[in-house]
This record gives sequence, structure tokens and C-alpha cells, in this order.
Amino acid sequence: MLQRFVRISIILFSVSICGSTDHQPTVTIKETEFLGSLHDNNEVEMFLGLPFAAPPVDDLRWEKPIAWIPGAKKEIIANKFKPACFQNQRIVNWYKRLIIDFGGNPDTFDIPIFSEDCLYLNLWRPKGAKKNLPVIVYIHGGSNKAGWSYEPNYLGHNIANKGFILISIPYRLGVFGFFSHPDIENPNLALFDQILALEWIQEYVAYFGGDPSNVTLIGESAGAGGIGHLIASPLSKDLFHKAVHQSGGSSLTYPTSSSDVRKLANSFANSFNDPSIKNLKNISAEEVLEASEEVYAEHYFNYVDDGFSVTRNLSDSYKSGNIQNVDLLIGSNNDEWSLYFDGNVNIRLWLDQETTPEKKIKLLELLANIEDPIRKMDLLITAKNFVCPSLFMAEELKRNGGKAWVYQFNRVRDDELAQKYGAFHGAELPYVFDTHDQWLPTNKADKVLTEEIQSYWLSFAKTGDPNNDGAVVWPEYESSNDSTLVLDNEIYQRSHESSEICKIMDLF
Repeated sequence: MLQRFVRISIILFSVSICGSTDHQPTVTIKETEFLGSLHDNNEVEMFLGLPFAAPPVDDLRWEKPIAWIPGAKKEIIANKFKPACFQNQRIVNWYKRLIIDFGGNPDTFDIPIFSEDCLYLNLWRPKGAKKNLPVIVYIHGGSNKAGWSYEPNYLGHNIANKGFILISIPYRLGVFGFFSHPDIENPNLALFDQILALEWIQEYVAYFGGDPSNVTLIGESAGAGGIGHLIASPLSKDLFHKAVHQSGGSSLTYPTSSSDVRKLANSFANSFNDPSIKNLKNISAEEVLEASEEVYAEHYFNYVDDGFSVTRNLSDSYKSGNIQNVDLLIGSNNDEWSLYFDGNVNIRLWLDQETTPEKKIKLLELLANIEDPIRKMDLLITAKNFVCPSLFMAEELKRNGGKAWVYQFNRVRDDELAQKYGAFHGAELPYVFDTHDQWLPTNKADKVLTEEIQSYWLSFAKTGDPNNDGAVVWPEYESSNDSTLVLDNEIYQRSHESSEICKIMDLF
């Protein structure tokens, strides 16, 4: 199952992030005044920690989020990030490990506060923002059990300064956001959190200068998985208009069984003396997390068919056309699984577990000329978890009347330490946000590629078409040739190199 790779960076909860106090932007929504701050670049105004829901604590734990109502507070100081949703140290430890691997100092990594009271979004806008700016909403990854909306690579100032509203949103994680207890009517709480954040944006983003009729979702990894479900959810209709889906897809490849998650939920509840929801709501978050890590140790938290937010198997929704008619920019990276190999792979065993004997023979023949077994395994896992679902989604959205563009990110930084990971899971994010980590080797080629990638992503968010003056032409996806734009030192078009693997796997 898909594990959380890492986008590592140095989080600076300091003046450099919270901004200058010389200029304090304000926005009033009905009777509530929000006091933001100015970014150090003097070009971007920030409103951090904006409430969009009542804190999901105590009696509201494991309940659908309740919308924030303006007026309860006359003034909200919005110049600091709020706590990240409750989680363990797993991602933090991964961050520190990669910082070390890339030659950085792990002690420079600051850990955010974790809390159940975490449903706050962050907004960046150009200084002196005018009306009707295009809105980009970012949904973070983390295997639906970790991560936060303001990891360093998600900071929005270098997108906002190009004339956009950038908003990053959180959602409840792990058993707090995905719990199929028999007394819980809506187990997809994380998806309801995302939907409520999008409803907040529709209602209030115009106060900040944004255009609610031009909202583009961007998500990576599990965040892209959330977007895949939002496209199919009947509850998200008209809440967004375009989507960028980066390195997601495992929700399609490995659909979650409702019966399996109900069994796990019962096991979790029964690990306490009183398994009732009333009692479980009184248990500390720390105890809940500790028990869940044992019961759900091998489980990938994912959305299930609840009859409300998700009404059927995700791939069936796409094949039936029971999805939102949105345009899509979608793709993955060349070495998605490179962070997770320990040096030993068993390709034949993996094929025995993941394919049929007939497909195994064909895949081994197709990849016979690749000598490195780790590269061969990476190709197979990347194809099954990322490439094949991406091509499937692109085709089904086109068939439903939308437009789609497919990419493959191949850039490997010019450094010996970077070579062993290649274009790893999440490696594209600093280029999308122009937030290159200090410990990553970044040269002129990376800066040029950043400008090129941003030109595609931002043009798509603004106009619905990634093509723009001066950029290499990006044709719409056609399944007849699996047309793909390769993002590397050079940008060019070709058939996706894994399309033959996908045809043999025939997953959907």
C-alpha cells in the first residue's frame, strides 16, 4: 500500500513566515474582522489559521464538521498557523531522515503542535488584491494519517505574488478522520472536512478578492486521492471547477472494503472496556492514537462507500460517468517508490501477489532489458499505484466531457546524493510552489524548470488550459497514443513509457 514519502523542509515559525507587522491587512466578514500579516517579500498578504469549522473535539469528535459562523468573535488575529491535525511522529522522523540523507541538519526541522482542534485553513493573496482573482486550493498528502497544510513546500507566497489566491486546507487524519464505527453515520469525516472547507471558500473567498467561480484544486499523494473522491462525490458539485492530481491513484488501484474497515473499527472500539461512541469520545487523543496504531498498523486509511459522500466503488463511478465534469491536469514522477527500497527486492514474488500468471510472464518479458532489479520494481509499483490510475482518470474524464493533460516529472537534481532517489515521490512540489529547500541542491536548471512548471499549472488554474506563450505545447491527452508531457531538463512530448505496463496490467 501507498506509504507516505517525504517532502522535507525547514519550517520556520518565525517572523520570516509570520511576516511583517508594518502593514496589517484586514478583511471583514459580516461582523468578524480578520487581522492578517504581510509576507517578508512585501508583495503578499497572509491570513493564517482561518476557522472554517467548529473544533471537532469532545462531543464533536467523529461527527460531521460544523460550519464556522461569522460574528461569534468580533476580531480574529490570523497571523500564525494553527496546530496540525493529531498524528504521531512518523512523518517528522521521515523528514529528519531525508534531511540527513541530503546532507542537511535535522535539528533545523521544527515540529508543529498536533491537536484535534485543527480545522483551520491558510490563505495567501497579492498585496492590494483586486476582485475576481483565480483561486487555488491545496490538499496535502501523508497517507491520510499524517502531514499538515503548511509544510514548507506548500507555503503559498510564490504563487500568490503571481496574481492568485492560494489556500491550503487540512482534514482529520487516521482514525480521527476515517472511522467506521457502527454508530457513526458518516465515516468519511476527512472528506466532509474537505467539502466544508470548499463550501467556506465558495461563501467567503470573495471577501479576500477571490473568484468563487474559478476554483482549482491541487493535491499530491493522499491529497490527490481526496481530489479523486471529490470529483466523484455528489456532495462536492459546483464547489470547484478544475483539478491538478499529482502522484495519486492508489485509491483506484486498491479500493477499500467497507466490511474490512468495519471489522477494524470494531476491533479498535473493543480495545477499550466500553466500546460505545459516547465512551470513546471521552478518551484522550493520545490514548486513541496509541490504540489505533496497534489495530490499524497495516491499514491504509481511505474513503469508503457511505451512501452519502461516496456512493460506490471509485473506479465504477468513473466508468459510469457518475462524476463531476471538470478539467484535469494529472501525472506522476519517474521514481515514485525510490524512497522505500531497502536494497532488496523480489520482483517475482511481487508479481505473484499483484498480477495473474499470464500477466507476470508478459511483464517480465517487457522489462527483460532492464538490468537493475530495483529500477524494474520501481517501474512496476509506480505504474500500478500512480501511472495506470492517472491514465484511467484522464480517459474517463475526457469521456465525460472534460479535458485532460498528462505529465511525467523526471527531473533529478545535479548532486550525487540526489541521484540515488531520482525523481522521487513529492520531488515536483518545490517546483510547483517555488519553495526549494535550503538543503536541496538547487541550480539554474531547477529555477528554469520551476518557471516552466508554474507557467503550466498557473495558466491551467487561470484559464483552464496549461498552454501559454513561450511554453512547449502540451497537447490534450489522447488514449490512442497515451500522450504525455515529460518535465525534465528539457520538456517534450511522448507516449508514456509505462503505458505498455498498464495495458498488460489492465487494472480497471
